[in-house]
Amino acid sequence: MNIIVIISDTLRRDFLGCYGNNWIKTPNLDEFARKSIVFDKAYAGSFPTVPHRSDLFTGRYCFHTRGWAPLPPEEDTLPKILKRHGYYTKMITDTGNIIQGGRMNFHLGWNDWEYINRRDLPEPKKGVKVPCPKYKFRFPERGYWLYPRLINLKENEFFCARTMRRAVEWLEENYKREKFLLYVDTFDPHEPWLPPQEYVDLYDPDWSEEKGDLVFFPRYDYSNYLTDVELKHMRALYAGMVTLVDKWVGFLLEKIEELGLFENSAVIFTSDHGFYHGEHNRVGKHTVLNPKDGWPLYEEVAHIPLMMRIPNMPKGVRYDVLVQPVDIMATILDLANVPTPKNLHGKSILPVLEKKESKIREIAVSATGGPCPQLMPLPPHLKPFVLSPDPEYITPSTITDGEWSLIYAHEGVPAELYNLRKDPEQKHNVFSENLDLAKELHRRFYDFLKNIGANEGILKIREKL
Repeated sequence: MNIIVIISDTLRRDFLGCYGNNWIKTPNLDEFARKSIVFDKAYAGSFPTVPHRSDLFTGRYCFHTRGWAPLPPEEDTLPKILKRHGYYTKMITDTGNIIQGGRMNFHLGWNDWEYINRRDLPEPKKGVKVPCPKYKFRFPERGYWLYPRLINLKENEFFCARTMRRAVEWLEENYKREKFLLYVDTFDPHEPWLPPQEYVDLYDPDWSEEKGDLVFFPRYDYSNYLTDVELKHMRALYAGMVTLVDKWVGFLLEKIEELGLFENSAVIFTSDHGFYHGEHNRVGKHTVLNPKDGWPLYEEVAHIPLMMRIPNMPKGVRYDVLVQPVDIMATILDLANVPTPKNLHGKSILPVLEKKESKIREIAVSATGGPCPQLMPLPPHLKPFVLSPDPEYITPSTITDGEWSLIYAHEGVPAELYNLRKDPEQKHNVFSENLDLAKELHRRFYDFLKNIGANEGILKIREKL
């Protein structure tokens, strides 16, 4: 069986029609969902971009070990394992964070890989004024450098378009191979967001620069630095990028259909995390304001899309079992009839799909740590995006059993508890009214940390609720 994995970075689950959105156009992914197995309770594991890929490539959580760091060259990864078992393995990506000149080691082990460099942009448009002050940008100088170049992009020059087109070309040349793994990873719709104007007009047609600033590369901060009009337009910019991604993922899915590959290929679509567009009074996905006060990973960020179309499996069905990125590797190996390494944290979802088991995990854990040192210095005893062993650095984890969600950092930091069935937007913290339930989720979390090998420093400050 061939394996095709498609990753779209920073794609909010609830911005897709197949996950209940009623105002953003995503016809291609919605159609894919109608013919696939849709997982309604998929959650991020290690957060954000690079740790997520590490989870997926290794089947092991890394939020307690290396976080945002290169893969060890000796790590036995998904492409290495499948290659040893006769698969031709190919990666096509425009996600620069996993490449960085080859320093991150995610390119190791493939038969072939291609990186579509996101710095490869057209010449800047002359005489352009950037319609937003620098203080509203996440990276001010970069935002001012990007704007006159991004507005010169034609639709087929956007990186999701280039990456999906290259994947189509590769399939046209290789679809008759006996068995292959094709991994396609686009950074879109990660910010900055400047889709073609017709995509923005779908969601905010009355916008004009007289109404506010064009915040296409927003500063990660509490959202009160934006007006309501600016926040609405920021969502429209992102929604336009989501629709653009949908179109070009659809271009790839159409080619898979045309070549008859759905008959002998498992096709998996997912994302790494979402983004706050004003929810919880936040813009961004994690704080860069104060490394000692990390942001919680609420549903908008932690709850991710996951769809699988698998030959000889039911189509258009939904499952509410808990599943995480580490489980994708185990599932792929199971589909490929390849033995699963014993050290994996992930578990194959196939026994659930085959009605042999009802679930593969009791809880899902989404976790992170302090920010990248490029964004903000960290003391030497801490690692970027790794759970902190230092009680002065607050790094909340999200622990969910699918119905309840516990937001917990460590002993001494107030925890939050939400009933996701009654309060999916997590507006009402019911921790004090449900202390026994919170204690049980905390106990499962602590046992989980021990089972995956968290060190004593991490465990010590998380022993008590």
